Amino acid sequence: MNTHDNISEELLARYLADNASEKEIATVLSWLAESPLHEKEFAAYKLIWEHSGAIGKSFRVDTDMAWGKMKSKMDKSSAKISLPGPEVKQIPFGKKAWPVPMWAAAAVTLLLVAFSWYFLNSGRFPEPLLVATSNNTVEKILPDGTKVFLNYNSSISYPEEFNGDLRTVSLKGEAFFDVKPDAEHPFIIDADGTEIKVLGTSFNVKAYKESPVRVDVSTGKVQVSKASHKVQLTKGEGAEVLADSIRSLKADVNIMGYRTQIYDFNAANLTEVINSIRDGYHVDVRLSNEQIAQCRLTIRFEKEPLDATLSVIAETLNLDLKKEGKVYWLDGNGCQ
Repeated sequence: MNTHDNISEELLARYLADNASEKEIATVLSWLAESPLHEKEFAAYKLIWEHSGAIGKSFRVDTDMAWGKMKSKMDKSSAKISLPGPEVKQIPFGKKAWPVPMWAAAAVTLLLVAFSWYFLNSGRFPEPLLVATSNNTVEKILPDGTKVFLNYNSSISYPEEFNGDLRTVSLKGEAFFDVKPDAEHPFIIDADGTEIKVLGTSFNVKAYKESPVRVDVSTGKVQVSKASHKVQLTKGEGAEVLADSIRSLKADVNIMGYRTQIYDFNAANLTEVINSIRDGYHVDVRLSNEQIAQCRLTIRFEKEPLDATLSVIAETLNLDLKKEGKVYWLDGNGCQ
């Protein structure tokens, strides 16, 4: 049995073929979460699977049967396989001819095993490209024309070129995506174990380790899934991915303020307002007491400087604004 650091290729194959049980899905997701190296290996393995998928579209492949038969023949005929170079050598399977679908299934599996071994064990698989931020935001255009706006302390990895049926990237942190439409090649985001699948739309993904993954849709349609849970979202809808469920929400336009610099509050309590300002401007803003936390505010800010935004909030709610070092404080006696 071929393994990748305590997980079998047979299990990875069943996972990618949507034939895995819930327990097996959980095993794969747990393995992926253990190490960035596992994510890298899985990305390579998944790309190989996608390339081989075009051959197997016209028939149903029994993954377990194919693995068993082809593994046995690979062991007996490994010396006859030469991966580099144009020559393709035939491997005899006996005098009895197989039906065409069986030959196709064997070809798919043979390619999968051979290229998986060659790339993952030879170290020649091309490194994914990586864009990362720390105390800044970055806009990046991917090879397919998709625009990505990365928030602070975030990173995205992607191939130099999108080949195969899917356009797959991996996100850590937060980013706004404006995906280039391509109905024949869905765009897939792997965000901390959550999969976001789209054809062409714009949406925000927040996937920091310390909080649940959240998706907010601006335009189009988005599918969010994790393990056996799945939800479809359209414009104005959002979702929060919990440990054992996916919770539907109303999209929060203010969560995208780090990109748009637009904040629109409607009878929002001050705690909600300050949280949005804190995340969008990347500053430390605090309330001096609980009495003012429930003050309500209806107001819109559009590309205003931080000091002006906080001053307007303070004046509107009759609060005092002061700054100590890098911390802004709002103080007052509460709202009537």
